[in-house]
Amino acid sequence: MHFQRITLVHYHELGLKGHNRATFEKRLMRNLEVLLEDAPVHEITRISGRVLVVYDAAAGADAPAKAAQLIARVPGVARVSCGFASERNMDDICEAAHQALGEAGDFCTWKVVGRRNHTDFPIDSMQINQIVGEHLCGLFPDKKVKMKGADVEVHVEVVQGMAYVYAQTVRGVGGLPVGTAGKVVCLLSSGIDSP
Repeated sequence: MHFQRITLVHYHELGLKGHNRATFEKRLMRNLEVLLEDAPVHEITRISGRVLVVYDAAAGADAPAKAAQLIARVPGVARVSCGFASERNMDDICEAAHQALGEAGDFCTWKVVGRRNHTDFPIDSMQINQIVGEHLCGLFPDKKVKMKGADVEVHVEVVQGMAYVYAQTVRGVGGLPVGTAGKVVCLLSSGIDSP
């Protein structure tokens, strides 16, 4: 089965900025658009506290991983996850999880981290973990499930009419996006009458 390739861009500090949050998110998105203008990107949009990068159907299988290395160096990015967009049904989600775990590289232990953001999806986060975990156990019988400190975490996020599944994550530089800081003037002096 073929799934739409995506990258989820996660951030931390932006969420702390209250009324300025939308401004910071928009600046981060503009910075990403400039960075990825030559990449095979179909769309960059905001979803549920993240930035979603959707790739063209003709993009190669390695396009998200290459883009993730670039995105991770953008100030404001906490981490970048490469994965797949899936319809919100458990058969598709399980197959996307299979593909995501299959691309995760070498690992001995793994676990599933399910998250349901909208209650209109009838299966809760714990059930997502159980269903996807059972499916993956049958496909990777030589690998062990480990709840703490697993080599690979397969994330399943059910949000806004779609499910996003990923296992590959690259750490970003964090901080705030370029262009969001104000201007500061400072005078330094060592004289006793400086104040």
